Amino acid sequence: MEFQRKFLFINISLAFGALYCLLAVIFSSLTSHLPDQYFINDGRNMSRIADNILFIHGLALISVSILQKIWKLNLHLFLIGCIFTLGLTLFCSGVFYISFTGFHPFLPIAPIGGTLLIFGWLYLAILALFLK
Repeated sequence: MEFQRKFLFINISLAFGALYCLLAVIFSSLTSHLPDQYFINDGRNMSRIADNILFIHGLALISVSILQKIWKLNLHLFLIGCIFTLGLTLFCSGVFYISFTGFHPFLPIAPIGGTLLIFGWLYLAILALFLK
């Protein structure tokens, strides 16, 4: 049972990473091909930034799943994967929503998501220094 649970966590990180890369390609295509009327002023640039962040962090989640496999599912890597997943979802959904509608949600979800991404990278950097 423990063996199956370990691989489930690895597969979840890998699946989210692949899903985010897929969404990055889709949104990149939309950003490139939709007419300007679908975006707010400077919304296309905002969307491109979110595309890049989505793709980079999708690859980061795939990398985290590989590291989980190499380091035998280190709990810290699982937490980093969760932080990346939540941060990426909040950041990109907030930025895409604003770039298309111009409406800022009541909660600052994009800044919260961006802050989580920063903490995820910091956590990974600290982990890298102390892992043997």
